[in-house]
Amino acid sequence: MVDKIQNHGKTLIKWHFPEFEQPERSMSWYIVLFIIFAALLIYSIVTLNFLFAIIVVMVIVILFLHQRKDPIELEIKITEAGIEIGNKFYVYKELDKFFIIYEPPEISNLYIEFKSNLKPDLSIPLKEQNPIKVRDILIDFLAEDIDKEDEPMSDFLTRWLKF
Repeated sequence: MVDKIQNHGKTLIKWHFPEFEQPERSMSWYIVLFIIFAALLIYSIVTLNFLFAIIVVMVIVILFLHQRKDPIELEIKITEAGIEIGNKFYVYKELDKFFIIYEPPEISNLYIEFKSNLKPDLSIPLKEQNPIKVRDILIDFLAEDIDKEDEPMSDFLTRWLKF
């Protein structure tokens, strides 16, 4: 990762996307979530597992704080030297491969994998971008993982559970 101040070459494509999606949640979603957390809390107290009770309370607080936060609008730039997302820059030599899952209207994402297994993959919403154009630009710099046909399970669960 390189500072944003440096010249990253010519910008080949850029767009904006929110830091995270704010899913629409119904009252029944909140009721089910409350019942699940109440059951977990009661279970932890009955089994005298106070560490688990603390973890459950921490998860409730984190979800509450996250739900109240508005997402930051980020800009992605695919340049000749690498990929800039917000104030972070990733040079191509630290990136391994990419793949695009395009199944509108639910899924339209660019996924970028790092060479290092210690860094999590990047999931970038394409929004209104043409996925073929994005692919044609990235194919010159990164290998495409054509074996990936579905979104990662973590993205699916996040979308399905409306987190």
